[in-house]
Amino acid sequence: MFVLRGTVVTMRPGGEVLPGAAVYVGDDGLIAAVTPLDAVPPGFENAPRIRAGGLICPGLIDLHNHLMYNSLPLWTEPSRLVPWTSHNQWGRAPTYSTQISQPARLLGAAAGRALLRYVETRAIVGGTTSIQGNPRGAVPPDNELIRNVDSEKLGTPEDFIRVSTLVADSKDALAPYVAAVAAGRGFIAHSAEGSDPKLRAEFRLLADVGVVTPQLVAIHGAALNADDFATMKAGNSTLVWSPFSNLWLYGATADVKTAQATGVRLCLGSDWGPSGTRNVLWELKVADLWNQAESVFTDEELVRMVTSNPGDALTEVWPRPVGRLETGALADLLVLRRTDADVYRSIISATESDVRLVVIGGKARYGVHSLMKSLAPSATPIKVGRLAREIDYGDPNITWDAVVADLEEVRADPPGASARVNATFARLAAAFPAAFTPDLDGSADGFAAAASQPGSFVLLPDMPAPELDDELRRRGPAAATPIPVVIPPLEPLTTGTAWFDAVDANPFHGGLLSGLRAYA
Repeated sequence: MFVLRGTVVTMRPGGEVLPGAAVYVGDDGLIAAVTPLDAVPPGFENAPRIRAGGLICPGLIDLHNHLMYNSLPLWTEPSRLVPWTSHNQWGRAPTYSTQISQPARLLGAAAGRALLRYVETRAIVGGTTSIQGNPRGAVPPDNELIRNVDSEKLGTPEDFIRVSTLVADSKDALAPYVAAVAAGRGFIAHSAEGSDPKLRAEFRLLADVGVVTPQLVAIHGAALNADDFATMKAGNSTLVWSPFSNLWLYGATADVKTAQATGVRLCLGSDWGPSGTRNVLWELKVADLWNQAESVFTDEELVRMVTSNPGDALTEVWPRPVGRLETGALADLLVLRRTDADVYRSIISATESDVRLVVIGGKARYGVHSLMKSLAPSATPIKVGRLAREIDYGDPNITWDAVVADLEEVRADPPGASARVNATFARLAAAFPAAFTPDLDGSADGFAAAASQPGSFVLLPDMPAPELDDELRRRGPAAATPIPVVIPPLEPLTTGTAWFDAVDANPFHGGLLSGLRAYA
């Protein structure tokens, strides 16, 4: 247990901001009190008191991602001269397989544990404490680094969330999700991604089968209109807005002005490396750029999109509150250097260099040495751009340098890595024959059990790869890593000049995203 002192940005419904306050963090991973709003709890007489040196906020929550792809650079299709209009189009682009599907599949299959640690590290350096978008295959354990929304169990045997990344196109395909929602589970579903109005049918199907409820988190919704938002509001559902990815691929984004006016709960998600921001802290800046032109949201409302709003969406199914600093909530905290008199503007403007501490479940996981030395003495050094930080992977033998080395070993020898993957799949197929069905989407639970065996932490993509799926169905899982594969250099953890230059080179967003450079 410990006490963290500083200016506390509670993100409670009343928006209390408390200078000179303190957050009491218990050994159970929960917030015991926030003073002066709450009474000092018993048992903390000998707990260390630590001066945060900045704003104490809820940890950021990213409700839309595809983690397996976050070592990859931004992607554009050279032959495409106008924006796409639907998510059904770009998966068959000429360079999609070689630049996205193949390198992601090989890294996930050959170095799955290292890849997961790499992409979670990329998230935590931006203040993320919970993230959606697990790869398929092996299930990451709780309490390793950050919370994985899709599989987080919060110390229980419960499976709280169901996820549909590839859009279900029939009532039969949605039947398992309908049953899960009826049983009280959450449902995170991609829907209506793109500018084509015909995509509204994807959301209408969700409404027709009765899953537009408080448990629904709809991702994208870029083609939805006022009638759809009214349906979403009536069901008390949540919309996750990913403006960077929408503008990058489609040159347009969701009508969040109408969604806000209708009263729909809005969150932000950073999507994935090929068409997204480094982390949700940067997606917050994209929303801010958009808002500068449209004047729809206050700064507090923008910050709520990465704290209390996704926290409320998750609390529909999680047994503990998250996204607010209040008694009994998950002790997921972020300390940011204060750079503005207005606390919400300070959060929006913050970059990786302003992140001083990240606490998840009451455990300090990442931060500056002055704070980590007493809270996480087994943490190891990590270089984040020019920043010297420390990180705790839960095992002092796991270091950032080792994580990178495992991935670089695959990059250096894709054919050798592919051969090892095929041998692993052959071994798993022999031990778990029922897990390996011809259907790419078949027996997900069985494959997760097989892929999580010691020495076999195998990840599979959750995004479309039609040119590979045909081969996978023909030959079985070993075809998931075709040869030859070229894996690009690992993307840096921080957002820098090369990334901004790539943003400037894509005309689809009409220059709006080029404004991100000013935040660096």
